[in-house]
Parts: sequence; C-alpha cells; structure tokens
Amino acid sequence: MAKDQALFLAKQSLYENLETLQTSLMRCVEEGMIDLDDDYYNEVLGLIQDSETLKTWGELAEAVARGKALETDIAAWLSRHGKTTVSLSWPTNLPK
Repeated sequence: MAKDQALFLAKQSLYENLETLQTSLMRCVEEGMIDLDDDYYNEVLGLIQDSETLKTWGELAEAVARGKALETDIAAWLSRHGKTTVSLSWPTNLPK
C-alpha cells in the first residue's frame, strides 16, 4: 500500500510540474511569442496525457526524464527571449 501511495504522490508531482510548464507556455501564447501548434506546447500536452496512464515506476521515471528535458529546453528558449523561469522540483530516487 505504501508503494502505491508513493507512486501516486510522485505522479501528482510530475503532473503539477507539467502543468507549470504548460502555464508558462500559455503565457507565451497570450504574448504572441508562440501559438498552440508549437512543438514544446504539444510535447507538454502529450506528456500530461501520458502521465494520466502511468502504472509503474519505470514508466514514471521515463516521463520524469522527458519532463526534465522539456523543462531545460523551454527554459533555454525562454532565456533567449528575455524571460526567466523557476527550477521545478522533480520526483527523485524512483524505485525500479
């Protein structure tokens, strides 16, 4: 039961981080920097949808790795446009 709860909490943390990335990109849409067809935006949306069906720690670890990579890419892109971001706290020490 404790492992199920830990997986649920880690999935919740992943989901919250992805929502933060989506919100950041939505601000860019509102400012006319990108549109809703942007690759980063669609990747974040896809990962949010994928995160809802995660059932194992391995799947979660893969999604976290993808999320971290997206965060890094989006932060670099925003930086080039004079925007700053806040580092997100991703689930760590995931069991295998």
